[in-house]
Amino acid sequence: MILLCERCCAPIGDGEPVLRLAHVDAALPDGSLRWVHSYVHTRPCVAEAVPDHERPDTGTWDPARGIGRFRG
Repeated sequence: MILLCERCCAPIGDGEPVLRLAHVDAALPDGSLRWVHSYVHTRPCVAEAVPDHERPDTGTWDPARGIGRFRG
């Protein structure tokens, strides 16, 4: 099973220290609980740096789009 960190969305490797969190999803009619588990790295999450030459070209800002009520 592949575990993804809830903070950084990066995969958690086998043997890597992990913190498992449990959240109640629902209470069933028989009184039992259904749990949802999530996982986070125990060490600080480190985002992988993407070199400038590999970053996608997002283009330039189009002033015609404006922001909220200030659209032109």
